[in-house]
Amino acid sequence: MEGVGIRGIKYLIGTEIETVISGYDCESCSYCAICDNCPVCEYCQNEQLYCERCNPEDVRDYAVRHGYLEENDNRDICEVCQENYLWQELVCDDCSRCDDCQYVYNPEYCPYDDYYGLDDIDIDKINPYLDNYYYDESCGYEFCTKPFSSLKDYWKAVKAIVSEIGKENIDISEKCGGHINISWQNGDKSWKDYDNIIASNILFFSDLLSYMFCSPETHWRSTYKEFPNKYDNYKSNFIDKYCCVHIKDYAIEVRIPDSPKDVDNHVLLSSVLLAIALKTYEIPFDKETFHRTKDIYEKINRYGEELSKEDKSYLKDKFKLLKKFIEKPLKALSHDLGIDLMKALEHRFKNPKYEEEYEEDFDLEQFAVKPKVNVNVTTLVQLPLTAFA
Repeated sequence: MEGVGIRGIKYLIGTEIETVISGYDCESCSYCAICDNCPVCEYCQNEQLYCERCNPEDVRDYAVRHGYLEENDNRDICEVCQENYLWQELVCDDCSRCDDCQYVYNPEYCPYDDYYGLDDIDIDKINPYLDNYYYDESCGYEFCTKPFSSLKDYWKAVKAIVSEIGKENIDISEKCGGHINISWQNGDKSWKDYDNIIASNILFFSDLLSYMFCSPETHWRSTYKEFPNKYDNYKSNFIDKYCCVHIKDYAIEVRIPDSPKDVDNHVLLSSVLLAIALKTYEIPFDKETFHRTKDIYEKINRYGEELSKEDKSYLKDKFKLLKKFIEKPLKALSHDLGIDLMKALEHRFKNPKYEEEYEEDFDLEQFAVKPKVNVNVTTLVQLPLTAFA
């Protein structure tokens, strides 16, 4: 596949789609979950079979010694036992319920049997789009796309994967993320020559992007997309696995996005991140701006708080800078995708995902570029930027 030509730049973009699809099987379970609600114990309790093994005098002695009953109290000892579950202390420890158990590690009784599993997916349908898939204990099965050199192919792949696995199996409150990986090559230069600049620019806009594209439930994923703690030497955090912007050996990984339950929302965010990553000019990021960005980022991504009027005014100014900063690469990517990405971005800012009361799907097709309109893809030129205030 050939990517869009932006002054000879060839990019690659992919995403990781986390789901709640169960990866449980008898071989992978170190502890059988049937034991959490043992059918033998449940039957014994419901039918009060423990009474058959009970010695009332032993129960009375136990109740008196442990303060459940006064020595001269003539209450029915069975009532005292039932009220205080004394049978659990006197009978259960000596029970041989586990001997020759027919339930443990028996798929017929597995509590996960009703879960949507990997066997319910037609992997052959989506294999052409996948680089890998595996079970991740942080939520469930994770599906990693191939790196695509065309946004149009990337969009098609994400649509196909989410359609097959089912939106019901993507749950942001269960920590499902949609990490986006970006790299590019331009002659003898590549993203690696500017990795810290790219990561810093993405971090600069991380509060704004979270507000525009993340779900109101995104804070459940907070431990997997952390903002650097301190301004001093903050770029050193980019090598940390769970930093919200993570520099890998083969790509810049952006961990901010939720798993793409809303496919078009995810594709638009991917396009914006790619446009930012194609810029090699570093936006000035002073200490005051760092802490303001961190504050808003954590309101959204750590605490799930409502933003103040001052926060929104600040993001409005930052949005103006974002548009100016990515205007030219976003225009080129619009040509690649067949979508007016700037108009889509403006719509997304006016209707941020974070403020959605009910889950809604974003529709990129409404911003489709008409076939007869010529979109001139010009050479990328660095824009003069004023300091962000």
